[in-house]
Amino acid sequence: MTEAVAAGVRTVEEILLPGDVPLWVHPEWSERFPWLAQGTTGRGNPDEPFDLALSGERPVGPGMDRWRRVAAVTGMPTAVLSRQVHGTRIWVHAERGAPAICVMDGYDGHATDRPGLLLAIGIADCTPVSLVDAERRRIALVHAGWRGAAAGIVERGIERMAAEWGSAADALWLHCGPAICGRCYEVGPEVHAAMYPDRPPPTAKANLDVRAAIVGRAVGHGVRPERITVSAHCTRCGSGEFFSHRGGDLGRQYGLLGIRE
Repeated sequence: MTEAVAAGVRTVEEILLPGDVPLWVHPEWSERFPWLAQGTTGRGNPDEPFDLALSGERPVGPGMDRWRRVAAVTGMPTAVLSRQVHGTRIWVHAERGAPAICVMDGYDGHATDRPGLLLAIGIADCTPVSLVDAERRRIALVHAGWRGAAAGIVERGIERMAAEWGSAADALWLHCGPAICGRCYEVGPEVHAAMYPDRPPPTAKANLDVRAAIVGRAVGHGVRPERITVSAHCTRCGSGEFFSHRGGDLGRQYGLLGIRE
């Protein structure tokens, strides 16, 4: 990362599970939280990419087939995703709902305490941010591109968990999943100003590490640094494991988080 992060925050390299669904999981969380379904899907076979997008001009049928495979491998009968708008709206799912792939509209985050419900966030350079209250078994998953991160979606997720279930910020575990790294992400002064309003922006395009900014905001909102991890994977300069919008990809992978039944 190109930005400094709080002492105690660690980098973790997700590992690819065996099987026909390219699912990269947080190895420490797999051991610590066996009741949690978690991870980020990847590109998979380059000859037949594991694109989970359900919009645009691509046929929906193959995408739905891939979603059914995700539901099967995670053991989650219901999955929820949304048309994301780079905002801060988070839907709290009080019920699991029917076994289905449910597509909402206009939300960039989901939270739940219901087992069997898989929360899903579409990404192709933006950051999937997972929040876990392990003691109460409450979870949230938010989509944090620079606009959402600057607008405070991660802080909003922390606050919603506190309001809904009394989850204290210092009791949460947070993971920033695979996303574009600071070395690959060059943006204009206006983006730097939005992410860091308390410091002078550069006068020209410069590199920005969105995940480092997210970590700083989470720590400032009460999350303990030693409970925060950041993925070692970059969607842009990696070995092709993930789709990258800046790399010219139209496909989408998904960050996933759910409570097993």
